Amino acid sequence: MIKEGKIIVPTDFSKQSDEALRRAVVLAVQLHADIHLIHVIEPPVFVDGDLILISPMDDTNKAQHQMAQKRLNKQAASVDIPIIIHLEDTQGSPARTICNFAQAMPADLIIIGRHGEKGVLEHLLLGSTAERVVQHAPCSVLVTMPHGILANQA
Repeated sequence: MIKEGKIIVPTDFSKQSDEALRRAVVLAVQLHADIHLIHVIEPPVFVDGDLILISPMDDTNKAQHQMAQKRLNKQAASVDIPIIIHLEDTQGSPARTICNFAQAMPADLIIIGRHGEKGVLEHLLLGSTAERVVQHAPCSVLVTMPHGILANQA
């Protein structure tokens, strides 16, 4: 399962991402693997008064990157082993960016948290990043479930 010694953990800074990182640490220690924590930034889209899309302002984009970098550093520091952090920009799907990153590395495993808050209609229309990663990943994927999701289904 682990040949290259690389585990990717995508993060959106949620509790589910924290759980995925905790599980990655356990596996990385056992398998002598490196953890690559990645956050994908989707640039904000601004609409002017005439409903014309305009590019984000440089200051907003810079602030978004600085905040994401700060949160990545904090999340990486929350565990007891060294973590390699990556900040990626995307114009498309975060899942596609994650899968392309995993393929280019190449990664052995992606560990991603699944959110349980979406409504049924939203889930049917949009799906989830975790589901798209599972569908298109170039390597194995471990999806961590949010706490209490099984209890809610009973």
